[in-house]
Amino acid sequence: MAEALGLPFETKQLTFNGWRRLGPRLLGASLMSLSRASRQMILSEPPPDLTISAGHRSVAVVRALRERSKGRARSIHVGFPRISPAHFDLVIATAQYPVPDHPNLLRIPYALTRVATSGPDPADQADLQTLPAPRSLLIVGGPNLFWNVDETSLLGRLAWTIDEARAHGGSVLVTTSPRTPSLLRQEIGRALNEATVPFVLAEPKKRPSLASLLAAADAIYVTADSISMVSDAIWTGKPVALLPVNKSARGRKSARHGSTVFTVVS
Repeated sequence: MAEALGLPFETKQLTFNGWRRLGPRLLGASLMSLSRASRQMILSEPPPDLTISAGHRSVAVVRALRERSKGRARSIHVGFPRISPAHFDLVIATAQYPVPDHPNLLRIPYALTRVATSGPDPADQADLQTLPAPRSLLIVGGPNLFWNVDETSLLGRLAWTIDEARAHGGSVLVTTSPRTPSLLRQEIGRALNEATVPFVLAEPKKRPSLASLLAAADAIYVTADSISMVSDAIWTGKPVALLPVNKSARGRKSARHGSTVFTVVS
């Protein structure tokens, strides 16, 4: 978004201490949840003209910057701030989040993502192109505020994909996410290692990258716990199938209160 605006900007990567656990409501407009280095970085410069923030941990910092600027700084938050959009000039959120309707809220059907359009890493591409086609990609998420992955369904889909590759040729690509439970990762790894088909098991921040896997895939299966992952898959223009998820306790509570916590756009 910052690049699309065409204006000069700087990226400030924040790190946090234990006070982050209080959450945006209790922290208010405060820098107390920042690490010492991040706090010094913020205080050493005047407030910016505009902040574009993501992640609920950044919310207290943005509010503190607005106070320091005496209301001059404008703020855009992307995602679920966990407080009212009234505290920002604009909140951009997908329908998976129970953000109450507000004049400052813009709901969008897909997440803002560049993964599918950023292009594969040439080194990854050379390796992945050696795998026989068709290549089926399985993108695995994990528990979040509102959803839990249906592990039985997921492992069943993985077994089916392996059987299809064994019977008709092709290969299986799987990538996990930072939220994927370690035991589920182990189950996936065990199933792939026991399979007699070509496969790749990828992890976050390791090669091959998600962008490379998306480019190499002929069909994509993605767990429906994250609209960001779903958006990455949809933007490729390739066949996409969603794998079931189950509501968490908080997700069931949100549903009882009439909130929309996830919308699938096909």
